[in-house]
This record gives sequence, structure tokens and C-alpha cells, in this order.
Amino acid sequence: MATTGRRAIAALGLCGALAAALALAACSAGTPQAARSGQHHAAAAWPAWSTLCPVQPTASLTAALARTVPASLNGEVIPLGMSADGQTAYVSAWTPGFSGVAALNLATGRVQHIQRFANPQDDQADGASGGQWLAWEETYSLSTLDDFTMYAWNSATGKLLTLGRSLNGPGNTPWPSPWHPPAVSGDYAAWAQGYGPGGEVEIRLANLNTGQVRVIRQGHTQPPFFDGNLVVWPESDRPGAQTTLHAFSLAAMKPAALPEVMRAVHGTEFVATDGARTAYLNPDMTSLFYSPAQGMRAREVLRLPSGDYFSALAMSSGTLAWTTTAATYVASTQTGGYVQVTPEYGDATGSDSAVMISDPSAEKVAHPVLPLHVLTPTHITWPSCPAARGRSTAKA
Repeated sequence: MATTGRRAIAALGLCGALAAALALAACSAGTPQAARSGQHHAAAAWPAWSTLCPVQPTASLTAALARTVPASLNGEVIPLGMSADGQTAYVSAWTPGFSGVAALNLATGRVQHIQRFANPQDDQADGASGGQWLAWEETYSLSTLDDFTMYAWNSATGKLLTLGRSLNGPGNTPWPSPWHPPAVSGDYAAWAQGYGPGGEVEIRLANLNTGQVRVIRQGHTQPPFFDGNLVVWPESDRPGAQTTLHAFSLAAMKPAALPEVMRAVHGTEFVATDGARTAYLNPDMTSLFYSPAQGMRAREVLRLPSGDYFSALAMSSGTLAWTTTAATYVASTQTGGYVQVTPEYGDATGSDSAVMISDPSAEKVAHPVLPLHVLTPTHITWPSCPAARGRSTAKA
């Protein structure tokens, strides 16, 4: 499987022996998108489907997968996020004329340069977008991800902010940090970074309007995500112990209670939410759970066959996307039907308006061409699952 240097490093050390095979498909793809809605939602009726089921791709989905973003054929283009209107993708790119972070017009392939990599052979970026902001973590080595700078860019004004840098420990060596891009919601960004021995990690929250950064938690934490006006993160009492979720309110600027659906989430950092719908993986990364509302406990909606594992999870309007050790899939949360959208492996990045799918590359080079496709839910029709169907199992 072809992959970026960043993902290869993550597979080697940060996710452990099992995820060494899984993280190649990108742990970061499960980073949830910014939510526009409020903190809590009343329970809603479960959709007509109860478990996800495989369906045949419709003509509209087949047509969307056949279209490729022009610039993605000129080099390696890795999606970081998407603008609210769905017309622009934010990417890290390695092309003949430019290597760095850029805004990519999905219709024309025109590339707007945001920041060049000083050393394209080693520099990499991993990020997320929300509202008019893009935030990313830029690293400088193929052997470690612990040395980084955190940036944010305002797509409306073109303003570039430096939010912070990794913290050094003894010997002027950066403390180990969890591998994950920042999360973005409205005018806020949040991320996790190492600050001490024994796996101690800070959760940092930045006000992108003012540039002010504050530490909202220290401990054995994992990278945060946004759920409406909450910052949420997994945390354990000690290294290696199972995590539970904790929350911090942006409105009150203090710790807050979790929505009901998240109180049952343990032992996983793969959680996707849009402030209403919630999806997450079990600790073994073999089952997918889903809830249509924050006041409703999630159900297991997909269990993988023996020997297959999830490696990424993403959410977009009306859809879920995931990558396994076999391929990448997209499902409709309205009908419950899902379709395999890459021949094998691949990657999916969700946004408020669309899902971006990166095909795997057959090239064994440092920065292979990764064809990029855009699936807009409003332009795609989905077949429904049978009304009474037993437990669904994805096929490898």
C-alpha cells in the first residue's frame, strides 16, 4: 500500500503492533469535522435501517467516482479539509511546481499557495478545516513527528497564524506527542501535544480570532475533537489504561458534562460527530457504532469479518466513510446502504458538504500520484437496505 511518510511513521511507532498494519490508511482521517449545531439534542427516531448493508453503486455514485480532480493527477495531493461551500479542498501537495499547503479549486484544479514546505523531502502537514479556517500541524522529519509547528489560515482574509510549537524536554528533544491533526470548529482550534515524561499530554485550545492559546487539560489524554460547542477528548488514569471521554464547554470556558451518546464511548479515539449524529469504533477496531441523535445511545451497525480491521472513520452530510485493511467504503445514513469506493486501501476525508476519496497508488515512490474524487451527498442517490436484515458484515 502506498502512503505518505507521515502515515508510514505513525504505523511504525505510534499505534502499536496491530495498528502498524492499520495506520497506513491514516489514523487522522477519523478526525471529526467542525459542528455547527448546539451542545445537546433531543432524541430522534432511529432511521428505517438498523444495520448497514452492502448495496450496488447507483449511476450517480459511479459517475462521481469516475471524475477526478485535475490537480490530483500532477503529483501527491493529500486532503486536509474542505471549504463550507464544497468548492475548495485544502491539501498538502507535492507537485512539480509547488510543495506545501494549498487551497485547491475542485472544479478547475487551480492551486492557491498558502505556505511552501521549506524542505519538501522531509516536511509534511496534517490538518482540518471548519468555517473559514484551516489549521494544520507541520512536521520536519521522516523519522519523528514530535517536532512540529501549528498553523492556522483564514480563507476569507488570507491571514496566516502561528499558533504554537512542540515543547522540548531533556536534551532539547521534543516531548513525544500523539499523532493527530488539530481539530477546528468555527473560530477555535484544538490539539494535543506532549509536555512531560510518562506520556503526559496537554490539550490546547486556540481562539483563532485573537490568536490566544490556553491549556485546558493536562494528563494522559488523546487528541481532541469538537462536538457542537464542546471540546471532547479521550483520557485515561494512567498510560495504557482504557480511556473515557471528557468535555470542555466553549460557552462557559470550563469542564462540562458529556452528551448521553458519548458516555458509553470507551477505549477509542476514533469518534466522528457533527453535533447531532455520532459514530465511533470499538476498542478492537472491528465494530462501528452509530447514533442519529446525541440523546440516543449508539448501536452497533457494522461488524467486520474476522481478520479485517477499521483504520479510519469520517463523517459528512448524510454519509459515513471508513477505511479497513481491505478498502475504503462510503455509506448513506439515510438509507443504510454502503458501497466500496476504492479497489483496495485508500482514504476518505469528510467535511460538512462532501467526502473526498483518495485512491491508492500503484507507484512505489516517495510522493505518488493519488487520484482524488469528490462525493457530494446531495448529488448521489442511494438504494435502501431491506427492512428486516440481520447483522451486516463488510466484505473484504
